[in-house]
Amino acid sequence: MNPRLKQGYTSIELLLVLALTAMVMGGVVVGFGSLVRNQPRASSVVTATVGTNLSTYYGMGGTTITVNTAPNYGAVALAEKLREQFHSDVISATAVYCLGRAANVANPYHPSTIPYIPGTDRSLDTTANFDAHLTSRLTIPSAHFSDNRAFATLTPNSTIFVLGYSRVANELKVTATYDIDVQRITNPAGHYVSVKRYTDSSGPMYYDIFYTPSENPTADSFTPTYVTFEREARLANDESSTIQRFKRAAERPFYFIWWPDPGARDLEQVSSTSFAAADPRSVYNHQGGRTSFMFTVPMFPAL
Repeated sequence: MNPRLKQGYTSIELLLVLALTAMVMGGVVVGFGSLVRNQPRASSVVTATVGTNLSTYYGMGGTTITVNTAPNYGAVALAEKLREQFHSDVISATAVYCLGRAANVANPYHPSTIPYIPGTDRSLDTTANFDAHLTSRLTIPSAHFSDNRAFATLTPNSTIFVLGYSRVANELKVTATYDIDVQRITNPAGHYVSVKRYTDSSGPMYYDIFYTPSENPTADSFTPTYVTFEREARLANDESSTIQRFKRAAERPFYFIWWPDPGARDLEQVSSTSFAAADPRSVYNHQGGRTSFMFTVPMFPAL
């Protein structure tokens, strides 16, 4: 037997072990301290007062809702799941229409079908015609939705109608409706923002997030959550410059859509002078710096 084994550890060996242990434990303590300090910033929650909209949003009583503050990466996972569902809905769609809603106007209208008589009802080749058709065929007030064709129009809330194939004559099938709501609240100060999917077979599938004010709160104001790019052929119908500048689609009209990003810290608009206000690419200045959830969706998918 090795005589050294009977002697145990030397004092030098013990000191080395203790030193290494101290280094490891010190690293653990520092890492844990950093985690604890950052935890409220990454996963804190607030009780947001959204008023009577809560009933319209989720069918819930009361006026407050508990919501994660941004950034929150659990909410990012929910947003990714809803984005995948949206892509799936659009791929199989017959038509997609985006309509605006005014500030703090929640949407209670999520029809599963829409009456439509070919040859009698108007052609639904524009969002304006679709909006007018909803008013004439369903009990929806004419002022509830808006045909937001001008980017300057204040429509921070919007609804996306995704239409599918119908098995019933004289009827349009609504595969799903998506509500995007950007609600400025004062208790606490900030924005309660959500995306919700409604179908006739289940309750809302959604994600929400609360954005605290940025260091420059005046840059937190939000205008349209989508922009409609119409066909170039419609330039012949001379309208205001704010509308004409978006007539850029070569063949099929499409939408440029913004969804809230739970991974973003706030809603501060990134200032940029890359494009003039009259340039339709200026919408990137408005939307691009605030989210990684952006979509280009055809109004009538070419399938």
